[in-house]
Amino acid sequence: MDAVIAPQKPEKEPLVALKRQERYEGHLPFFFEPEWFPELKPLTDHWQTIRDEILEYERRHGAIKGLDSNPYVAPQIEGIEWSNLFLENFMIRHHRNHKKFPFLSSVIDQIPGCSFAVISVLSPHTIIKPHYGDTNGIVRSHLGLIIPAGLPDCGIRVGQEERGWQDGELVLFTEAYLHGAWNNSDQKRYVLVLDFVPAFMGQSKIKVCTTLLGAQSFNYLEQRFPIFRRLPDSWADMVCSILALGWRFYLPIQRTFSFL
Repeated sequence: MDAVIAPQKPEKEPLVALKRQERYEGHLPFFFEPEWFPELKPLTDHWQTIRDEILEYERRHGAIKGLDSNPYVAPQIEGIEWSNLFLENFMIRHHRNHKKFPFLSSVIDQIPGCSFAVISVLSPHTIIKPHYGDTNGIVRSHLGLIIPAGLPDCGIRVGQEERGWQDGELVLFTEAYLHGAWNNSDQKRYVLVLDFVPAFMGQSKIKVCTTLLGAQSFNYLEQRFPIFRRLPDSWADMVCSILALGWRFYLPIQRTFSFL
């Protein structure tokens, strides 16, 4: 009998944070195997309690609706609504939302390298149009909380591959690639989106997040002020580095003081 060869973890590659509509051209896989990342076990161990806390919040306060993070620009959708409630946004800590979900917050804080955490609710018969991500420095995980249907009615496509979600299971992928999702069922789809900086990249969480936030800030400036669009690439890189340095000073302060 031939031995079964287990898939190998990806190798380290240079960190990139995409700007100026750049496209990721690295070699990371579209999807990752959950067993490669045992540090995510608290998510699958406690998924039912996480789900119940979210449903109890909605029972008391109404459905999670809309987008509660101004710096984040959501991709376009077709259909009803895609709602996101942020707890972490590349190390920007949403203190109020952490207080709303104390159990979920305690689980998130157990995940090494966690940089981003969002409760994501996709309405019935709604499509998130394909869009590119921001960096190869994180792995994006989707924890299924309420999955109303499997493929082909409800799922996610990354590059040329499709996966469906399951309650209590993880789907992990490289968000820098072109990706989109859909829910063609008659019920809402709930997942917890959590990004983490994987050990194989050999990068610190603060380095990945500040590099990304620097690039995102530059993209914002380009949209608002035409002068930034005329900068040569070498100058754009320098501006991104300066902005990243500003974020490196700001993030520890923001995470410490809940009024920021």
